[in-house]
Amino acid sequence: MIIALNLFDIIPGKEAVYAEYLRRVRPILERHHARVLFYGRTRARFMGACNQEYCGVIAYEDPTDLTRFSHDPEFAEIKPLRDASTHNYVLTVAEETGIEDAAEMLSRS
Repeated sequence: MIIALNLFDIIPGKEAVYAEYLRRVRPILERHHARVLFYGRTRARFMGACNQEYCGVIAYEDPTDLTRFSHDPEFAEIKPLRDASTHNYVLTVAEETGIEDAAEMLSRS
């Protein structure tokens, strides 16, 4: 499994455009075996310099699912809605390893 962490701000006045993107992206995500694990607004920052107001966490069963989603023609049609309504976007993709495996891997470094 991989996780895509999306941090972003919505451009003031573009909320309706982004809402349309959200309505249209969900079935595309589902077609590519993705699940929205979390979507919400930032309530507090404890560390770091990231100050984006919104956060979304999307799980993909396999990295190829994310690749297929990213290249889906239907996603290409709606991506301009996202791009025109958001800024300060950070997208990070992480592969699940588990905490024990991560500790073992790091101790060998």
